[in-house]
Amino acid sequence: MGSTYVTNNENTISVLGKEKKVPFLLQFVSGYCVDVVHSNECINYTDDSSINTIIALPHYNDELVSTRGTAVGEEYRYYPLLRTVHDVPSKGDPVLLCTIGRVNYYLGPLNTPENNPTWNTDNNYKVEQLFKESVGKAPTDENLGSRGQRGESLNFNKETIFPRMVKFRKPVLDYGNKINETTGDTMIEGRHGNSVRVGSRNNNPYIFISNERDSQNMVESLSDGSLISITSYGSLFQHFGNYQINTGETSELVKGFTLASDLVIPPEESPSILMKKIISDVNIQDYDFDLYIGNQMLLHSDRIIINSKLEDMFLSSNKDIHIGTKRHLTISTNKDFIINSNKTFFGNPTNRQPLENFPPTESEINETIQKRLMQPMVLGTTLLQLLKETLAVIKGAQGICQGAPLPLADDTGASGGVNAKITQIENKIEQILSNKHYIEPN
Repeated sequence: MGSTYVTNNENTISVLGKEKKVPFLLQFVSGYCVDVVHSNECINYTDDSSINTIIALPHYNDELVSTRGTAVGEEYRYYPLLRTVHDVPSKGDPVLLCTIGRVNYYLGPLNTPENNPTWNTDNNYKVEQLFKESVGKAPTDENLGSRGQRGESLNFNKETIFPRMVKFRKPVLDYGNKINETTGDTMIEGRHGNSVRVGSRNNNPYIFISNERDSQNMVESLSDGSLISITSYGSLFQHFGNYQINTGETSELVKGFTLASDLVIPPEESPSILMKKIISDVNIQDYDFDLYIGNQMLLHSDRIIINSKLEDMFLSSNKDIHIGTKRHLTISTNKDFIINSNKTFFGNPTNRQPLENFPPTESEINETIQKRLMQPMVLGTTLLQLLKETLAVIKGAQGICQGAPLPLADDTGASGGVNAKITQIENKIEQILSNKHYIEPN
């Protein structure tokens, strides 16, 4: 039903004095998709081998005229031509049909001069001839509408048509001086604003995976619903530039890339503790995303979940790790929570005035600690021992009366009252030690 032999009046041969038309093979024939088997819920599903097959009609058939209503048998079923990579059509999509080894295959959906990733109208479509010949007119079912009459799926959303993606030249990243000329990328474009781009700037490769791109955007941007960027050269600003953030009632232009914890939109929710402040105090280059141009990966979305179902998760860095949030940071563990560091600070250990050296020296940190009155933590066991020794000295103190020692009296005047109260303190002093939280000794 796909590949077929055809003849025409121009290609003839004389056989015993009679002119005969010479048949020639059409390996690929254009057609349109009548139905698609997406799952076992579909009408034309037979078994798992029929998944992603289509029911299709060739546009060219000089034996008989078939219609959507008659295209129900296995002779109208077509399998994806490529084994693992295929773009499953929708009803009404133009496709390319062929027959190889007595098996029907399809390629498609075909692109048309509309050149649109969302939908391309079948330019070879004609009103079903058999229907016209039987009743003398084209289908007019008002419930179908023009799309239904053309055999298109009424469940296909055509409310938003996304444009074909482009690649603009970036002189700061691209090779050569030719104006408005760059190198094309390998693209996989979805129908509704998602894409995978494998390309390069100059000879520096990159990969962009984008989802929920705005229908007005023809390139990936930081305003996409989700974006995974893998670049080998160039800053995030050089690749993506500025972007708009919509908060419902307002729209704000964000210059370059800014961490979500430091965004000040809307103004009344501006964070008082900026992540960039403490990072810049330690190393200003770590926060300036326009300065880093080497290999880097960005995961950018409204929500990100990283989950290890069975084994460990490792988060490691050759330099620093920065964690920031505009609201709360919670860490939960069923067993031990261990922090192992040379020094541990709660609060910003650096001065609010810019330091001369980045990172600050040990003496600068110590000087800043003194200026900001940051105090060291207390070692509980050591403190407990010192308090016990102090109480023992007080408890053993005696008064002298006519050369004889006397137990110290309390404010009631009772002899030995001080010792009794110290004993009460000794019975409770162990409570100052936590059974859950520990710090490392000096």
